[in-house]
Amino acid sequence: MPAPDNQKETEVADEYKLDELDLAIVEALGDNGRLSPSEIATRIGDISERTVRSRLAAMIENKLIYVGAMPDPSAVGASVLADVTIDVEPGKVSEVANRLVDFECINYVAITSGGQAIAMAMSAATNLELLEFVDTVIGKIPGVRATNVVILLSILKTFGWKTKSAEKLRAKLQNQQ
Repeated sequence: MPAPDNQKETEVADEYKLDELDLAIVEALGDNGRLSPSEIATRIGDISERTVRSRLAAMIENKLIYVGAMPDPSAVGASVLADVTIDVEPGKVSEVANRLVDFECINYVAITSGGQAIAMAMSAATNLELLEFVDTVIGKIPGVRATNVVILLSILKTFGWKTKSAEKLRAKLQNQQ
């Protein structure tokens, strides 16, 4: 299977690499995405608000970070979360992956190495809704040979941030001690 064409992504990453200060800014925003550049500068210490603004602008412009709100899936009616891997006919991987990215219920799509050509995560309101989507939508995309679905019972950390589920689990474990 040929490697995906990600030359453009690599070129952008080569132009601007995240350093320790950039990572400190990202970490501050990860803790509270509504922090102002002034608050971030104060939190990190020994840097100016202007430096934070400049670094943020460069990271956003170079698409090295994305700033936005990410709701808890259960808050928007998506109580069933699943990882799905997809076996695809040779020569159809890019086509299938491209079709998948347009579905709102799919959280990420990745072209992978190994036995399954595509990995993705999705959410649904019920197990039945998940099953119907996998069978009647994904299963009918030309080139899809098979799917493997793993329902996620509890997500404790996502994209570097601990979730409400992680907090609840820790509280439960502390109460048991």
